[in-house]
Amino acid sequence: MAMSTIVGKVAFIGFGEAAAAFVEGWAGARPPLLSAYDIKTDSPDAAVRAAKHADYRRWRVDGAQTLAAALADADIVFSLVTADQALIAARNAVARLAPGSLYFDCNSCSPGTKRAAAELIEAVGGRYVDAALMAPVHPALHQVPILVSGAHIDDALATLAALDMRGESATGPVGHASSVKMVRSIVIKGLEALATECILAGRRAGVDERVLASLEASFPGFQWPERTGYMLERVITHGIRRAAEMREVERTVAELGLPADMTHAVIEWQQRVGGLRLAAPAGNYRQRADALSAALASPTAAPDYEDIPGTYVFDAERSRNGYHLNMFCMSLNVAANRAAFGADAPAYLDCFPMTAEQKAAVLTRNWNEMLRLGGNIYYTAKLAAADGITFQDLAAAMTGVSRDDYRKMMVDGGRPIEGNRSKSEWQKGSEHG
Repeated sequence: MAMSTIVGKVAFIGFGEAAAAFVEGWAGARPPLLSAYDIKTDSPDAAVRAAKHADYRRWRVDGAQTLAAALADADIVFSLVTADQALIAARNAVARLAPGSLYFDCNSCSPGTKRAAAELIEAVGGRYVDAALMAPVHPALHQVPILVSGAHIDDALATLAALDMRGESATGPVGHASSVKMVRSIVIKGLEALATECILAGRRAGVDERVLASLEASFPGFQWPERTGYMLERVITHGIRRAAEMREVERTVAELGLPADMTHAVIEWQQRVGGLRLAAPAGNYRQRADALSAALASPTAAPDYEDIPGTYVFDAERSRNGYHLNMFCMSLNVAANRAAFGADAPAYLDCFPMTAEQKAAVLTRNWNEMLRLGGNIYYTAKLAAADGITFQDLAAAMTGVSRDDYRKMMVDGGRPIEGNRSKSEWQKGSEHG
């Protein structure tokens, strides 16, 4: 089937590794119209925005300033965001989808999350496809196997074939394809975590070569040294993303009424290693294991700037810890999300894998606590704006003074330096924003 007979405009929600791999694989046979929207173009960090626009230029994709512009008149939509953003992406897309468009939800989510997204898309006339990428996009590119399920399997497979992509049928309702992906990930991501812990212990004990030789004897042909090096690279480079996916796996297991103890442990390892933000060293498993071991052994004493009174410095650690909190705040840019949050705040917060402390801080509007837990003031201010609170009122509340007193303090030059050089100078020992 010629591509032109079935494929019109293709739009991407999220333009990261997977979307770029699809475009790279299509090469000269790419669809005639390609658009994309990625929330990184809304980042307050100019470097992040510039990098994403550079991606658009590199792959000759029409990078839209808004989701509405990207989805306008699109016949085919690929949602390729992080697992925690999949349902938010679907909710944001519903008012912008062209009637009859195929919505390929390729995100690594639990069946329950996929079903919730499907209800949103189908309610506005879209055709939702539960799609699961069953292998890394490199080196397969657009030929990565994609398992699909739901009411529109035939149309989905025909469209993927027209795009020269490898669609495979997982006959069944929405959630069937994602169930395969989620359950499979228990082993795939779990093996990565096990191999990481195993080889780190082996290197420190000086027995790694014997351990890998023994494993190779037990599982002939697995090529443990090479595979271990590859798995270490995956965890080091993509641990944060894998932890987000494994939280969806944890939900899947819970939906099935089973304990998810192993899955939870995998989340902890993937998050811990990915959170180090290391560059995976070139070389074999030894170089990668030693670099990771050294990073894990680094002292974790609080930096000097933690003694600055009245605030919490938004450093790399807080950025990692507060990612989902900040993405929740960012989602409030969209009116439909603000309405959903206002109608049922706890249920809306459950769309984001935040900690219980972070959710409690949001629900009680404990602004200083949000900053301590990784919130960025430029993001948390969006929550305040949704509540109708001005930035001046927000700053006053965080400082613990009235609006007029805060204004006078700032007009007079801010806090006096005396007593505010360090927390040790504070007489009352209380922390104010």
